[in-house]
Amino acid sequence: MKKFVVHQLLNHSLITHPEQTITSEGKVFTYQEFYYRVLRIANSMKKLGIKKGSVIGVLDVNTHRFLELHYACSMLGAVIHTINFRLAPEQMVYSMVHAGDEWIFISELFIPAAKPLFAKFPNWVIMSDNENPETPAAKNILQYETLVKQGKEQELQEAETIEEKDVFSIFYTTGTTGKPKGIQYSHRNILTGSLQLFHHMALHKYGARVSSRDVFMPLIPFFHIHAWGTAFFPIYLGAKLVLAGAADPASQQKLIKKEKVSWMNMVPTQLQMLLEQKDFGNIKVLTGGSPFASGIANRANKAGVTFSLIYGGSDQLGTAISVVPEDIEPDTPEALEWLRTGMRPFPLVEIAIKDKTGNDVPHDGKTLGSVYVRSPWLPNGYYKEPEITKEHYINGWFRTGDLGYFHTNHAIYIADREGDAIKSGGEWIPTGILESILSEHQLIEQVAVIPEYNEQWGQRPLAIIKAKEKIEDSELKVFLSEAVDAGKIARFWIPDNFIFVDEIPLTSAGKLNKKALRDKYSK
Repeated sequence: MKKFVVHQLLNHSLITHPEQTITSEGKVFTYQEFYYRVLRIANSMKKLGIKKGSVIGVLDVNTHRFLELHYACSMLGAVIHTINFRLAPEQMVYSMVHAGDEWIFISELFIPAAKPLFAKFPNWVIMSDNENPETPAAKNILQYETLVKQGKEQELQEAETIEEKDVFSIFYTTGTTGKPKGIQYSHRNILTGSLQLFHHMALHKYGARVSSRDVFMPLIPFFHIHAWGTAFFPIYLGAKLVLAGAADPASQQKLIKKEKVSWMNMVPTQLQMLLEQKDFGNIKVLTGGSPFASGIANRANKAGVTFSLIYGGSDQLGTAISVVPEDIEPDTPEALEWLRTGMRPFPLVEIAIKDKTGNDVPHDGKTLGSVYVRSPWLPNGYYKEPEITKEHYINGWFRTGDLGYFHTNHAIYIADREGDAIKSGGEWIPTGILESILSEHQLIEQVAVIPEYNEQWGQRPLAIIKAKEKIEDSELKVFLSEAVDAGKIARFWIPDNFIFVDEIPLTSAGKLNKKALRDKYSK
């Protein structure tokens, strides 16, 4: 009997699309060639003693080698730890020790930054086309391509013994609110969540709709929920896949044109950078990770980018994606606003929004509350963290720590993180909505709103702005007053103060780093 395990996706694609291609680092592999490489690296890994339950850390950008390791680990029953290379060094080491990494597969790109780690972990595999890269001393240092050459093109008997409930991967939260927290996912849960994401986008005609004819290029890194599932569903489809590696926005745009990429995923800051490139547009984009500012959405729409917004996270996988409701005409301003703000839960996902007393809030398009999620792929909790698990995984529900509200048609809008929203005079001010409106100003390139201490009101909003050129505070207050008159925000939401900066720091996931901003500017 066939099982719902990761490597079965690749086996299926060999039957349906053996000549389809994966492009990476200037090389092109058919699915058949890719499969042979997976077999060879898996057989060599077995000779190294890697087996069911072994934890394999991978430190790489999105490349064919990283993708191969997803399927090789699956065949062996090993657990792949997708290491977040954007974590602070001490947090990254913490995650590697906490996960129990036995072997580290590292791109040559990261060797200079990882030199101090070679003495900490004994077993290393260097992923490079360079046969003799310069490396620090360690007990075992092997070359990935040598292992591929030495491995047999032979199916592993172990692959038949892997069960759906076996752990497939472990990855860690971004650590912006404390130490990173690990989450393990079984084969069944990671595939169910990833394929539901794909099917949700296939069900609805507008936005980042997917099809078998799409050419996929994920910009979300594999360390973040396996690039939001794109390590799996293009393979499931047998579609062409393009991996951008360490390409900058200009090089990404060249790849898009050369490979005829039609579908991408990325956080809003990445989309903002691509919109600066010449001729970027006429493409489908799944974006998320933070509220999607209307200023960026309008620029994307003008460039011919058809987008959808996703809600989810490492602790819950995908939960909801924006759609154009069936009673709304497409290609209208109203449809665009729904794609930016109105997310519909996946089939089989339940979302509850509760007030402080634990009661459900009304579906009235304005009442904020705490967001709770439950789904068939929800994990049991955080790895080796029973106390933190009790705080967030409650009676089958995950307390997300987000604030949101239900539209009247039961779609959801995520307004803010509970820790980021501002409590002014006892009333919530959701910073995501303020940021979105400010982003519409033609001279604002990027904006983050954080709380500042106020003796009378407790907290007041403070806007941190990266501007294209000088703007007066008075001009911004007039601009926001127009939003008040239009009924978009309350007058007391208008910030008392504005600070202009050259750069706004980002988190390891590419989101606005509000913790760093609060540490620097909140009083």
